[in-house]
Amino acid sequence: MEKELSLYIHIPFCMSKCYYCDFISHENQEECIIEKYIESLCKEILQNSELLSERKIKTIYIGGGTPSFIDSKYIKMILETIYMLTDKNNIEEITIEVNPCSMTLDKAKQYYMFGINRVSVGLQSIYDDILKIIGRKHTYKSFINTLKILNKVGFNNISCDIIYPLPNLNFKLFKNEIDEIISIKDKYNLKHISIYNLEVHENTKLAFLLQEGYVKLCDEDEEYEMRQYLNKALNKAGFNKYEISNYSLNGYESKHNLIYWNQEEYLGLGLNSSSYINGTRYKNVSDINEYIDNIKNNKEIAIVEEEQDKLITMKEYVILNLRKSEGININKFKRKFDTDIFSVFKTELDELQKLELIKVNNQNIILSDRGEEVANQVFEKFI
Repeated sequence: MEKELSLYIHIPFCMSKCYYCDFISHENQEECIIEKYIESLCKEILQNSELLSERKIKTIYIGGGTPSFIDSKYIKMILETIYMLTDKNNIEEITIEVNPCSMTLDKAKQYYMFGINRVSVGLQSIYDDILKIIGRKHTYKSFINTLKILNKVGFNNISCDIIYPLPNLNFKLFKNEIDEIISIKDKYNLKHISIYNLEVHENTKLAFLLQEGYVKLCDEDEEYEMRQYLNKALNKAGFNKYEISNYSLNGYESKHNLIYWNQEEYLGLGLNSSSYINGTRYKNVSDINEYIDNIKNNKEIAIVEEEQDKLITMKEYVILNLRKSEGININKFKRKFDTDIFSVFKTELDELQKLELIKVNNQNIILSDRGEEVANQVFEKFI
């Protein structure tokens, strides 16, 4: 059977940097830099032509930055370069991330024509004042307008991102936010919701604002109350929680993200992109000028981060699969590694069971509700 591969394409440009963001991204870059970058990215795709030609490309995910910030002709260039090397009809899912303030009807039409069949819209909050506090340039109204545009063009697999807890967000506001998103799901083909827990990174504007007391976050008890409500409300609305931060209507799970959590292979293309091929993890250089120069001069752009032995691979498999609601399939683990999970991780699993952080049955090992609350502590047992 033909081996499968998924592709992640990184577009490191955006209109302006959000105050919580610590990704490699560049604000309002000149057109000449964007053009050079896309040309380099297309050349990187061609440099991987042997790998791409011998594999079945299963999914493509175009992320950023803000892919919708750049001219749609660049997205076309990238996809056409990939289509030269593979049968595009075999690609099951092509996702692009978009931002409401850079989305237009013309771009949506172009994306649809290029074969993109899934769109992830960055919302983060329905409250305009909170969006302003975290440095987002769009409004809730522009988010709704983006959904209208996508529906008009024919997209029926749309996802949105929300972050919590955000400054000035309390339980009452959050409850209203979740209820509002549920109320529009059918009207606008909202099939998937990613709800991320806010991470405050050092050297970001949000970290400064919190440290200096300009804004504040709710306490842990209120955050717990929010989490309990969103799980209950989304479940009632038909959204299956298939991963710690991701909810979908039946059949609309992100196929691309499942590649990561199932420890399948993917190739990252572009600045700072990660790859996982033949048991080795790679990462591309993170400096845009170095990336462009190295591609131009046929120099190496990928750095080996980790060559995994069997034990490391098994540990990572456990962590990734515990993120999923279905957890670790005990028989799949045995088939994949030709060994019993309990013989390898007996001490860790016994301890987690005693602490009631995992549930074990004949088929699966999953996080308990309490285990999900302290998931990082569970994962640390396998690092």
